[in-house]
Amino acid sequence: MESHHDLLDFEPFSSEFFENEESTSSVNPFEMSNCPDVFEDSSLESKITEKHAIMPSIRAIMWFRRDLRLHDNHALHRALKFVESQNDTETVQLIPLYIIHRPKRLLCGVNRFQFLLESVGTLAEAIAARGSRLIIARGEGIDVFRRILPAWKITHIFFDQAIEPFAIARDHQVRELAASLNVHVETTHGYTLYDQDKVIEKNGGKAPATYTAFLRTVATFPEPPKPLPVPLRVSGWDDCREGLYECLVEFAQKGQDCLDEENQTTKTLSSFSQSWIDVIAGPEKLFRVPELSEFGFEKPGRHSFIYGGENIALKILQTYCKNEGQVVKFEKPKTSPAETCPSKSTTSLSPYLYFGCMSTRTFYHRVRDIQNRHAKASSAPPVSLDGQLLWREFFHCNGHANPQFDKMEGNPLCLYIDWRWHTLPSTKEEEDALPEDEKLAKAQFEAWKEGQTGYPWIDAIMIQLKEEGWMHHLARHSVACFLTRGDLYISWVRGLEVFQERLIDHDWSINCGNWLWLSASAFFTAYFRVYSPSTFGKKWDAEGKFIRKYIPALAKMPSKYIYEPWKAPVTVQRLANCLVGKDYPFPIVDHKIAMRRCMAGMKASYAARRYSEQSHEVNAPPHPKKRSRDTDEIQDEKI
Repeated sequence: MESHHDLLDFEPFSSEFFENEESTSSVNPFEMSNCPDVFEDSSLESKITEKHAIMPSIRAIMWFRRDLRLHDNHALHRALKFVESQNDTETVQLIPLYIIHRPKRLLCGVNRFQFLLESVGTLAEAIAARGSRLIIARGEGIDVFRRILPAWKITHIFFDQAIEPFAIARDHQVRELAASLNVHVETTHGYTLYDQDKVIEKNGGKAPATYTAFLRTVATFPEPPKPLPVPLRVSGWDDCREGLYECLVEFAQKGQDCLDEENQTTKTLSSFSQSWIDVIAGPEKLFRVPELSEFGFEKPGRHSFIYGGENIALKILQTYCKNEGQVVKFEKPKTSPAETCPSKSTTSLSPYLYFGCMSTRTFYHRVRDIQNRHAKASSAPPVSLDGQLLWREFFHCNGHANPQFDKMEGNPLCLYIDWRWHTLPSTKEEEDALPEDEKLAKAQFEAWKEGQTGYPWIDAIMIQLKEEGWMHHLARHSVACFLTRGDLYISWVRGLEVFQERLIDHDWSINCGNWLWLSASAFFTAYFRVYSPSTFGKKWDAEGKFIRKYIPALAKMPSKYIYEPWKAPVTVQRLANCLVGKDYPFPIVDHKIAMRRCMAGMKASYAARRYSEQSHEVNAPPHPKKRSRDTDEIQDEKI
């Protein structure tokens, strides 16, 4: 069987383009020089509006997406190999491109968007230091390409292929558009360790339903390839700064400015033409990194501890791996959800993996090299550090195979459970007509979302999420269990939406997989194993330091009552300057009573065994089995 390494069958590169020409396997991605500000030289901006004296005969786009890095970038290496293969490189122009857009149909909070802009800015600086410039266009990808491909006379596009079904559909549109314009498209596979299509093929045409089955399947594959080197230069023809805006204007002036999607006719030059040109190029026509405010965001009063960018990602990995004992002894279930980052309990690299600031192969091989040096002492999957990357692969494989992974309806993996607040009203009239329990569920959901449940452990975690865009993996378990099968019996889809908006490291496949798992809707069947909102946190933080940090109202509450302040005598509450019901809410449910209701509902749903029409009865037996290797610990997206 062919492996995904076949996509990387590059011939040797000349030293003109790449560092460490002798061997890509020994490249050190941490040796990236400090990069100057991309707009440090004001002359760069003025040159944007100059017209090209010579138009290259070959114009290629390197389309950066979730690979915001130079180290181990497969598509970039392929593009630079193509440039080098031309007999006359003076006739070739390589345009590094990033398209930035915030679709209204997808939720994206300020912390994640800020991280994205920082990461794009770092990439722009790195490319500028290597002789070129990252062009940042704005708008929907297909709409941008519909204009720039003909306007810039593009002949080739290089990009790393998407893995989620909805992103694959978008890429298919781009391929069709490119084909209609005789533009050659070349893609690589670099986002995951393994080619998920080949994993699915090897597993009989379907994604492995358990982590153990996934490990068995990938064990038959070759080891993931070593990281590729960092390029010394990114330029393909002088540079790509000049004339791009004029090309758009000229294209519009010729009456070719916008292909009407409905009637396939062209529109003439108008104020509409100028509008889309300015949207694509940005307000100063500079194709620059935008500010948060340009997308309607207010800058947070306090920055999350997570900052975006490739250099930061590599530094975090390097620092974490200096302590080799910490790497080999890592066991996910033993890490503390009450520790604030950075800490030994987490690498905090998941946002960098999602946006591609950190290559999965760089992370994987760095960890495996250390584990191989300490083989006898090293932990193993599923709890080990490399095991966490494999959990990532497992969920991506299932998401890749299942377009309905984020839904209960139509999702063949998902058990039908009669969740509260699952079907949302579409009108004010429908909302007013909701049963009283649904209205209560809505209010309880809002309390959970905003950290106002009256359970300090749950509330502190949700406030941390809102403020920092981050939670430890076991903290995610606690709040997800509380929302669904543990206390509120509210649909996991509502929780998924909140995580999607507020997590910096939100990843569609991993977020879906973990909510399915944590709600016991798929993958995990021991629904009766519930995290206590009052006692679980005490195991890690008896003094309640984590709670005091995120809930100032409880800062002076004695440790005896910090997890259950409603049990404190009124005299104690007054001394702590925190009256429950005034300064901090009473619990919205009684945990023991609420849990009994949840268990009754879960038991009935498991007995009914209802799945999507496309489904075969998978994952949930009539009665949950004894714990297995796959259910020893609920897994989640955080590393």
